[in-house]
Amino acid sequence: MAARKRANGNTESVDNYLKAILYLGGPEEWRVTIKALAGRLSVAPASVTNMLQKLAVSAEPLVEYERHRGVRLSPAGKRRALEVLRHHRLIETFLYEVLDYPIDEVHEEAERLEHFISERFEERIAAKLGHPRTDPHGHSIPTIEGEMPEEEGLE
Repeated sequence: MAARKRANGNTESVDNYLKAILYLGGPEEWRVTIKALAGRLSVAPASVTNMLQKLAVSAEPLVEYERHRGVRLSPAGKRRALEVLRHHRLIETFLYEVLDYPIDEVHEEAERLEHFISERFEERIAAKLGHPRTDPHGHSIPTIEGEMPEEEGLE
């Protein structure tokens, strides 16, 4: 089955790599090892290396990758990772507060939907929810401007 693409050309797989690098690099934006990324995504290290090489040489590179030194997000990659994380957390909140999903089901459902909502739909969800600052798990929601509150953990 081919990976589905968003309007911006990113696939779910690319978005998941960016989110994993954001999480593993932490607020300090440390370099992430191939091994750590492979473990987080449950894929082979060789597959991780191939993907990172592609992301590093795209028209607008999403990562800064150096062999044997790991990877970190480029400014464009960080912007996209935070956008997907914002989508995820807004969807979780919407599912929980509006659709009465049980808390233990919101994460998986949001994982499926986060890649495919438009910016207009994102804004409508945020407005309907009163522009929440946290999701049902207590995690901060990145701002529309792509900023993450400093006290935030990324999980």
